Amino acid sequence: MAVREVPASVKLLAGVWAGVLIVAVTLTGTWLARSPGMNDPIAVAWPSDDELRTSGETTVLFGHQSVGTNILDGILRVYADAPVPAPVIAEVSSVEDARHPTFMHAYLGVNGEPLGKFAAFADVMDTRAAAHVDVALMKLCYADVTASTDVHPVFDAYVSTMADLEAAHPDVRFLYTTVPLTADRNWKSKVKAVLGGDDRMGPADNVARERYNALIRERYAATGRLVDIAAVESAGTGLRSEDGNVYHVLNENLTFDRGHLNEAGSEAVAAELLKMVATHSPVA
Repeated sequence: MAVREVPASVKLLAGVWAGVLIVAVTLTGTWLARSPGMNDPIAVAWPSDDELRTSGETTVLFGHQSVGTNILDGILRVYADAPVPAPVIAEVSSVEDARHPTFMHAYLGVNGEPLGKFAAFADVMDTRAAAHVDVALMKLCYADVTASTDVHPVFDAYVSTMADLEAAHPDVRFLYTTVPLTADRNWKSKVKAVLGGDDRMGPADNVARERYNALIRERYAATGRLVDIAAVESAGTGLRSEDGNVYHVLNENLTFDRGHLNEAGSEAVAAELLKMVATHSPVA
């Protein structure tokens, strides 16, 4: 059987596409491998023994979800080698009388629904267990503020909720918080994002968190009662940029999955929280 000659035009087209494929693979490999920016180790700003003593003598209510659990674990580690006893950490539902110093906490709402978390925090503040709280705060999760979030209504709802709570509970010292961040995507999450998977950890998500946190800082930094979780998490990273928008990320040295905190991260945020509790505790 005679072998048909492949037309020159077909050979040329095949060569072009092969070249395109080689370039695409090369560029993709470079994109996946390149370092997105600095992630330097950080030094934790540890509370003093006096601050730890004051925090341990303060009744605190902390509303949160999973990253909050990391922070609670960090509190116990911060106290591990301290010459003062650690506070009792207990879920609100298990506390019958918080007249004695206790670090109470409550799991708020569902991730991805920040307005529901605000309402849940207000409900917890009206429970019997919260009747003797000295200091109270709640935090959102990184999943509550993403690229699809209209941050202004969320911010407005937070401001309204906190103002209402302060009016209803004038003896409680309320603290404010920024929303946590996520770390730079690794190559697996980049591939997933290209294929359409939304892990809510991309640059556009952190850009939205940056916008929300800027509003929080503008409103509350001057009060001296802002627990800037995002600032602690982003230490040692520097700014990133996406489509002309600058943003911060969670330092990869502080996380085990690019979103939740490892031991170093939980200790760093817990240390900042404990210092703020001590500063605003009525027993100080």
